[in-house]
Amino acid sequence: MKGISRGAALELHEIVIPYEQGEFKYICPWGDSHIGVIGTNYKAMDSSVKFIKEKDAKVILMGDLVDAINPNDKRFDPKTLDSRVSVDNVISDQYAILCEYIEKMDPSRIIGVHTGNHEETIRLKYSRNITYDLCRDYGLKYLGYSAWTRIIFRRPSHSEVFKMFSSHGYGGARYPATKQWKIQHIINALDDADLVLMGHVHDIQVGRIVKETIPTKGKLEVQQKTVGWMLTGSFLNKAEGVISYAEKLGLGSVKNGIATFKILPEERKIHVEC
Repeated sequence: MKGISRGAALELHEIVIPYEQGEFKYICPWGDSHIGVIGTNYKAMDSSVKFIKEKDAKVILMGDLVDAINPNDKRFDPKTLDSRVSVDNVISDQYAILCEYIEKMDPSRIIGVHTGNHEETIRLKYSRNITYDLCRDYGLKYLGYSAWTRIIFRRPSHSEVFKMFSSHGYGGARYPATKQWKIQHIINALDDADLVLMGHVHDIQVGRIVKETIPTKGKLEVQQKTVGWMLTGSFLNKAEGVISYAEKLGLGSVKNGIATFKILPEERKIHVEC
């Protein structure tokens, strides 16, 4: 089916984004929404969709889109379920709410879809692949857990290519500094990325670093390249009246929402905002 690939250890993707000279283009990651539990911040999700539409932004879905914790899971607590989610139909009800948000933001904006550890748990234990369902139902590109995407910004007489590495992310981290270390470790392992995104750690952090090299031929000189990076945030937080996973682990609250890459292709400028 359109947009779906299987079997690759790392997904590869290419997308063309038309632009006009002097025009900024926006790329917004959207993930770790954990749809379907009381702690899901739907107000923040609505605000993010409004921003995406106002900026005519492209979107990359970062995984853990639904909470996806079944009654057979030791983490399951029926008291944490959203009022729209039935104990008898947890995954399908959560998926239905996710689809409402996909349609609000417009599927044509979506660059691709990452799977997260929550989706992977139900795929492996219950043979239900939410990420596959989303790609199939909306004709979206499956990006697996991690992917390289070649973004071609194109106008009639010129093109600029930006290389993006994105991953749902990995590992537990409690503090801002240790969360940032996770993505810095990824950046250090990459050779030539312009944009680097990671989810999973439920924090929004953004920044830019400069990497140096020298050309393989021609004038011998130091060349600099800006890399924009981002921890992509979450829409899950603690909720009054229920004992959440974050509360059990003694984790602090996080600011819900999204960040954005604001790119001026012609000048290869990367602004990272949140």
